[in-house]
Amino acid sequence: MMSHPRGRVELRRYVTRGSKVPRACNDNRRAGAHHAWYWVLAAGAMPTLGLLAMLSTLL
Repeated sequence: MMSHPRGRVELRRYVTRGSKVPRACNDNRRAGAHHAWYWVLAAGAMPTLGLLAMLSTLL
């Protein structure tokens, strides 16, 4: 007996699109976690940019 069926092999059975990357079993992060440090960096840069804009009007 053969374990696989005879006939046509369909590639779509083996190719998946948009699947998630395999993760380690001890990875406790949320699956769809977005990296918040981009927003923290942008929020931290805003006062500096505002100060530069105010100083540029004085010049």
